[in-house]
Amino acid sequence: MTPTQGFSIVVIDSDADSIDHIAKYIKDLGNHVEVTGVATNFESGYELIHKKKPNVVIMEVGKDIDLSLERMNTVLKRFPKVSIFATSEDKSSDTILRVMRAGADEYILRPVSEADLDSALQKHGRLWITKPVPEEKVGSVFTLFSPKGGVGVTTIAINLATQIHAITKRSTLLVDLDLSAGDASTFFNLKPTYTISDVTANMRRLDRSFLKGVVTRHESGVHVLAEPPRVEDATSILSEDIRKIMRLLRTMFEYIVIDTESAMDDKTMSALEMSDYILIAFVMSLPGIKNMQRHLSFLEGKGFAKDKIKLVVNRYLKKGDIRLDEAEKALKHSIFWTIPNDYDAAMACLNKGLPLSMCNSKSKLNESIRDLAESMIKLKSKGE
Repeated sequence: MTPTQGFSIVVIDSDADSIDHIAKYIKDLGNHVEVTGVATNFESGYELIHKKKPNVVIMEVGKDIDLSLERMNTVLKRFPKVSIFATSEDKSSDTILRVMRAGADEYILRPVSEADLDSALQKHGRLWITKPVPEEKVGSVFTLFSPKGGVGVTTIAINLATQIHAITKRSTLLVDLDLSAGDASTFFNLKPTYTISDVTANMRRLDRSFLKGVVTRHESGVHVLAEPPRVEDATSILSEDIRKIMRLLRTMFEYIVIDTESAMDDKTMSALEMSDYILIAFVMSLPGIKNMQRHLSFLEGKGFAKDKIKLVVNRYLKKGDIRLDEAEKALKHSIFWTIPNDYDAAMACLNKGLPLSMCNSKSKLNESIRDLAESMIKLKSKGE
């Protein structure tokens, strides 16, 4: 696409320095876009909007949120084609969603950064900057899946994410894509204000600021994008929504762990396809191995690389009836990891709403998942 000619912007901001910063950056973009008016109060700004008919209004949201929303409504009612970029120091998810629901196209945190403003302008498709932009770093995605429910996938996912963050000190997100029966919020003892269904219900507003307001931070440091609160919310979520959300989340977090449901539907497939590695959990039993055979064959037929799939035996008993080498021979696939059977430790921490590292850090179960986290981190580093 080519830049739109005559692209105009009006800035309404009580801080003259902020206006100067925004105006200077926009001026540097080139003569195809310009700030056609600035104002330090709403009344003067409203007159400029009426006179200049801008494409975008960059508008400050002050401490009086209700007044700011009322002013936004006034602008949009009179000039419905105008795009409003709201700027604010308020990072609360409640304020972000209120502003977005009131009709703002973008929510940009103050002080306004050139990167955020650049992203907002480009995303709306009216401005395409021709200067080279450095390639954006993309985070690592590890997805947990099991062909059968009740295998302990969520326990592994929760604690894997916690351990990755503890080891790396990097931004880590857990995404609960068990849309109809997920319980990541229960495992973390969280009561999230917003969930993934709030994101999919507002896809046209999808951007970093919006997602930052939706994810919930746990005291362990892990961020959580929680499961929908109702089954009917889950049924309306589309696989393409999952792809769009994940593409953006990968630019925001260095590590993402996804907990999926057992059904191999198009939503689960979307997560698997976007993953760096897929950890498939099963228990060492004849039915478990049979299910694994079927699903490994299915994934192979879909073109998934064998080295991308890592088999994890959960609740492993060294003196069990089936040996590891027997299982590997039957599956024609190596087993990447074994997690010991420690049901009591897992349930005790679940009932307290705490990850193992905060509840029973000395348990063999916690030590095994910590070692698994270290192996996944090293594995991804080698692959880069």
